[in-house]
Amino acid sequence: QLAAVHLVDSHYCTDPGKFISVLCTSLSTMLHVELPHVNVLSKMDLLEQYGKLAFNLDYYTEVLDLSYLVEHLASDPFFRNYRRLNEKLVEVIEDYSLVSFVPLNVQDKESMRQVMQAVDKANGYSFGDQEHRSLEALMSAAVGADFHFTSTLAVQERYVQAQDKTVEEEAMEL
Repeated sequence: QLAAVHLVDSHYCTDPGKFISVLCTSLSTMLHVELPHVNVLSKMDLLEQYGKLAFNLDYYTEVLDLSYLVEHLASDPFFRNYRRLNEKLVEVIEDYSLVSFVPLNVQDKESMRQVMQAVDKANGYSFGDQEHRSLEALMSAAVGADFHFTSTLAVQERYVQAQDKTVEEEAMEL
């Protein structure tokens, strides 16, 4: 049983234009490859080095209301001329409603486990007779939703703590 795993560097989240192109690439790949598909935001441990996110991390992993992203793009003089194009691209992504991401930090065992569970669920391995079935895995399969909010929250908390440390260090230098 095969599943496609699409790894995307998390630094694309810091630039709205690049994130929209990643969403389009992920959606196109999902539609053309015709395999169960898992999108992974990799290098989450390095996210604070790339800069500040415009929105919370769950906005990027769950691909929430993208109109906010288009509004954020409108502040950039280059993208202001392409507002209508960006609105249409976002509309296509939202109409399909297929793209979401699982955060991956290779230094965190729980993060690795979440990605493995997502892949196992995508290729049907989690439904096998030999696999131990937890209530969380069964509920995820039953309602068609992934319960990895806690892993996203943990990554978000580490990111915010790193940002707070940076602000404190800058204040100490002044």
